Amino acid sequence: MVTLPFWLFMYFLLTIPVFLGLALLARLTGSAGTRRAAEVVMLTGGAALLPGMLQRAFERPMLWPVAVLLAALLVFGVVMHVKSYRQPS
Repeated sequence: MVTLPFWLFMYFLLTIPVFLGLALLARLTGSAGTRRAAEVVMLTGGAALLPGMLQRAFERPMLWPVAVLLAALLVFGVVMHVKSYRQPS
């Protein structure tokens, strides 16, 4: 049985405090660059979970709604991130 790679899960765990730190810094300073960096960290952390979630969904069909929701959230997040570059800071 192949499981979610350990390093991918560890990356996801690492993104949580990094995102929180960057989001707090962006809130305190009002920096658009820091806010966008926090968004990128959050999106890559979610993307790190997607392969494992898809693998589990093939093993247990009950998890397909969760996998689809995670994929939809990632697509929505990427679209909102790209849109933020068009808006003035």
